[in-house]
This record gives sequence, C-alpha cells and structure tokens, in this order.
Amino acid sequence: MSLATRIRREWRFLRPLLRTLKRVRSVASDSPHLSCDDIEEAVSHWRERPALQFEGKTLTYGEFDALANRYAHWAASRGLRRGSTVAILLPNRLDYVPAWYGLTKIGVASALINNHLAGAPLAHCMKVADASHVIVDDETAAALEAIRGALDKSITVWTLGEPHGDQRNLTTALKGSSAVRPEREQFRSGMTAKDTALYIFTSGTTGLPKAARITHMRVQLYMRGFAAATGARPEDRIFCALPLYHATGGICALGAALLNGGLFIPVRRFSASQFWDEIIATKATMFVYIGELCRYLVNQPP
Repeated sequence: MSLATRIRREWRFLRPLLRTLKRVRSVASDSPHLSCDDIEEAVSHWRERPALQFEGKTLTYGEFDALANRYAHWAASRGLRRGSTVAILLPNRLDYVPAWYGLTKIGVASALINNHLAGAPLAHCMKVADASHVIVDDETAAALEAIRGALDKSITVWTLGEPHGDQRNLTTALKGSSAVRPEREQFRSGMTAKDTALYIFTSGTTGLPKAARITHMRVQLYMRGFAAATGARPEDRIFCALPLYHATGGICALGAALLNGGLFIPVRRFSASQFWDEIIATKATMFVYIGELCRYLVNQPP
C-alpha cells in the first residue's frame, strides 16, 4: 500500500472520529443539560423542516415537538413527575418517539417494552418497569390484558386504539392537552444528565429480559455520537427498519437524523423482501442496520 493511499485511508477514519469527539465533549453526568434539551434545540433550529415520517404521514420538527408536549402535559395532569415511570408497549408508529421524548420533558422515565413479548416474559418486564401507567394500542393491548392479573400492582392502561373494559382513551386525552412546551424550571429543575431517561431491555436470549437504565447522558452520547460519526446532513432521509424499543434504531438512528436537521423514517417492521422497495419509495439516503439485517439482505435473490 502506497503512503498516499494509507494517508487517505487514515484520514477517512480520523475525520468522523474528530467530529464525534467534538460533539460529545460537553456531555457530562452533572450537567443540567438533558437529552430533551438537545432535541428542543434541534426543533428551534429546524422547526419547519420535516422531522418524522411514518406510513405516508410526516411531522415537521415543530409538529413533532408539539405532539411531545401533549404527552408531557398529559402525564403531568396525571400527577407524574421526576422519578415516575411510564411503560410504552407499542410497535413502531408515529407516536413512539414523541411519547418518550415528551415524558423526558417533565422528568418522567419511559420503559420501552418489546412489543412482541407475551405471557411470562411480558409480565416480568412490566414488573421490573414498576410503572403506574402503560401505553398500548390495538396491536399490543390483548397481550397486556392477558397478564394484568399476574402483575404485583394495579396499572392504568392508556390506549391509542379503541378502548375496552377499563382502558382509557389516550388519543382523546392528548387532544385535550396543551401543545406548548412545559416550563423547564417547573419540571426539570435540579435534574442532571445522570437522571434516568429510559429503561431499555435486553432481548432475553439468556433468560428473562433485563432492564438497562439509560441516563440522559447515555442518550446524549448515543445521539450526538451517531449524529457526528455518520456525517448526516439536513437533506438526509434516514430509514429505520429496526425496533424503536432498542437503542440502535430508537436512539442512535434518531440522533443521526434529528440532531442534524434530517428526516427520520421508521417503518413498522423489517422485511428483507420489501426493504429496497421501501428505500426507493421513501427516497431514503441512509439506513441504520445491525449485522444480521445486512446478512438477510444479501441472502435475498438479486
């Protein structure tokens, strides 16, 4: 290998590394600047640009933030505050990120539950989350109802679908909630980046799923790190076929898009046979992956 080739190769590695180090150097556990502050700053900068697209519906940064604010005020109206946890048992959908982002605005943590779980593993995750409220939709409500009797405490179920039994209508509650940003001084005063933002669960391949406590600092490192390393730009459209309840799709890819003014495009689920058709249909310029995803793609017929 020639010296010139080696220098070019090293520079290709060094540039994103330097960008990443520059972007994450201000992240600190004792800082009052939280992950939701990062996203709010992006919203203020790119308010009119498209931020989130799902199944043909698009939210601008301003609309995305307004929906998150509705989730924040809804939770505050239920008496939820710093130290509270809400369980989110949803498939990939338009509300997913606005829900947990909105909850962080008032200091509430979200437990992101694998929407494919049922029975004992789901009951275990709900017990570990120790949440007093859970958000479901028509796709996940039945699995939750089947294990409610096995839970250690009563839990209020809010649905984005059709309510049944004692379930409460979250869609209606959100419509009646304010879209104005909640006052930072009122809800986030005294919080630092070492406070909990999310609980993300392991896959459970070696036993029942385990909950990892994800602090605001960790969310910032994920989001800022990928925003810098990918070199994404405002015109980029980042496609995500990974579940939003895991960090790679739900935080890293999100940061690469939103912290750079780009568009985040989650889809309901990964399909190896439809993947490139979806890439073309959404006009994506980047996609986020884990290793297995690419193996499935290369094993498809040309």
